[in-house]
Amino acid sequence: MAEEAKEEAAEKPAGGGKKKLIMIIVAVLVLVGGGAGAFFVMGGSGSEEGGEEGEEGEEHGEEEGAEGEHGELPGAIMPLETFIVNLQVKGSFLKTTINLEFADPELPHSAENDMPKIRDAVIRVLTKKEAKEILTPEGKDKMRDEIKETVNQSLGSEDVVGVFFSEFIVQ
Repeated sequence: MAEEAKEEAAEKPAGGGKKKLIMIIVAVLVLVGGGAGAFFVMGGSGSEEGGEEGEEGEEHGEEEGAEGEHGELPGAIMPLETFIVNLQVKGSFLKTTINLEFADPELPHSAENDMPKIRDAVIRVLTKKEAKEILTPEGKDKMRDEIKETVNQSLGSEDVVGVFFSEFIVQ
């Protein structure tokens, strides 16, 4: 009788182990299926899109001309340290983080050495502003253009082609 009890006890966990194994397999299949579904819903594979773009590139190949097979590379982005400046109205402050986009895909070799000139140019533009004029989208666009022009003047070139705000707080 003792042997029969041991055999029955040994058989019960084995049956429970099979159920666990089946549940684990089902859970893995559900996760894999969900991942595959999300992949197709959120954009599919890059090769599908690349194929479509390749066909369009063949149709419009004459228009691209000098850009070559891969088109133009995006310009290098140089993040500047955060600026905290007083605005024209007493008691108003601006805290902003700015990124400069350059025309070339690589930063100019002199960018690091020119950082004091760049920061000075940006500070000169920011401190001339009032809070009410830079809180509007049009005011921010105007300030972007002014920063770009002033930085390019201080560098003596037209290397900077874009100005982006990654933080903008007026108090």
